Amino acid sequence: MYRNYLLFELKLVMRNKKNWLLGCALLLFFPLYYMHYSDTEVQDLQTLKNEEANTYQSIFFYLPEEYRETSVGDEIYTNLTEQSSLVNNQRFALWQKDVDHDAFIESGLRVNELRLRLHELDNEGIHPSFVIPKEEIYKEMALLRYYKEHSLPLVPDPFVASNYLPVALESLSGLVFCLLVLLIGSSMYVHDLQRKTIIGIFPVSFMQKLLSKVGIHAMQILLFLVIGLVAGGLYVSFQTGWGSVQSPMLLYTGGDYIAVSTIRYVLYMLLAFMLTALLLLFALALLTLVTKNVYASLFIVILILLVPAGLQFADMHVEWLYPLYMLDIEAILSGNAALALGSETLDYRRALIWLVGMNIVLFVGLFLKNKWSYRNARLPVTESGGSAN
Repeated sequence: MYRNYLLFELKLVMRNKKNWLLGCALLLFFPLYYMHYSDTEVQDLQTLKNEEANTYQSIFFYLPEEYRETSVGDEIYTNLTEQSSLVNNQRFALWQKDVDHDAFIESGLRVNELRLRLHELDNEGIHPSFVIPKEEIYKEMALLRYYKEHSLPLVPDPFVASNYLPVALESLSGLVFCLLVLLIGSSMYVHDLQRKTIIGIFPVSFMQKLLSKVGIHAMQILLFLVIGLVAGGLYVSFQTGWGSVQSPMLLYTGGDYIAVSTIRYVLYMLLAFMLTALLLLFALALLTLVTKNVYASLFIVILILLVPAGLQFADMHVEWLYPLYMLDIEAILSGNAALALGSETLDYRRALIWLVGMNIVLFVGLFLKNKWSYRNARLPVTESGGSAN
């Protein structure tokens, strides 16, 4: 009988025009967003290094003439001189017909070590506008180590499919994806509330119904996402090429940055999207069970999702609400959430643990709520039987 109920729910989902319309919009998003993305202006590495080399002229210009008379000043001056020389070495490595990857990477790693040393010296005497944040230094070092380890080209094409798809997924992360999940999941209990006599013919437990509904809708969302990703990848690959799935992407973890392959980054995002979808569907199911109103449940969930944006707008930091920021997985992976809130705990591993934990909590909550409702439903019958005696 459970199989029949599962097929019944599947048929309802297949006939839901609203969900298919949302699915088509998601499928079209990936190729259409590329039209906007391909128009963005991206500076090549040679240009960036030329600008970086010119910056040192301004740094030296603002340094006081008597600065080298102190031991700290002399060390900083020597440090900056070596940095300038190393950046010019990187420019020379890029100028060659066959780019000298090893020379570029070794010079880059040494430059960033020197920059970290300047932070230890509090960047004394250096104009604040020329101080490179530690986060940017860690990012560049992580990328350079990855290029060195995997012997990849230093100047990848940003418009090939392998470099575009993570950007497209990042643009979906957060409120956009959450709203998509809620709109697709809003139909889960419509038939249960409106056609109780039809649903009642299936002798299936509440938890079996719940798992069927949430599982089918979550799989539908994931299917739309994966098909859209593949379709977008094929479209872009015909335009500019596929690229390399080994291209590096930065991942924030425990106050530091590591570089991972594009395929690993995409899989991390898909896993987080799936856990987020399950979390929202369970939350929607629990609230619908309590309020008996799908629209009220949607409104409550959307209000909760808007809390992080409201706190950010008001420049307020409430630590016990930090987990809500984990629903925007792009902000977690990039480290933007950790930097904005000043909390190193907002990284990918903790986000996954929190998403899994909250799914378990909501599942247990639904189980207990159902048990409580079932028990209360039986109490009047028992009391009336007792009074009759």
